[in-house]
Amino acid sequence: MNNSDQFKLFLSTFAVQVPVLVVSLTALLVILIKWQQAPRGSLWALLAFGLTLVLCLVIPIGQAGVQSWAMQSTVPIATRASVFAGLGVAWSVLRAITYVLLLVAVYAGRPRVSE
Repeated sequence: MNNSDQFKLFLSTFAVQVPVLVVSLTALLVILIKWQQAPRGSLWALLAFGLTLVLCLVIPIGQAGVQSWAMQSTVPIATRASVFAGLGVAWSVLRAITYVLLLVAVYAGRPRVSE
């Protein structure tokens, strides 16, 4: 696989991330503007959307790299499939962490309601 093919592969996987990238950038802007209103929740939201933004770039790079390796590799197909499955699980876990951070952001710094 040549560099042109790798770049095309990166662009195709990156294109899938563009909607999430736009939302993450917009969210980061809103968080920074509204920071004074809820600093604790903003911190957690900033961590969540920051991680999401990083993943929007790292996932396509990782996918392109692993696919390039798989096409040039002589390892058994089962091994390559295991690598792809492991990578998929890793991306899923990292995405799940963003949701945990957002959940914490919703409740961080909020006063308890007395009964």
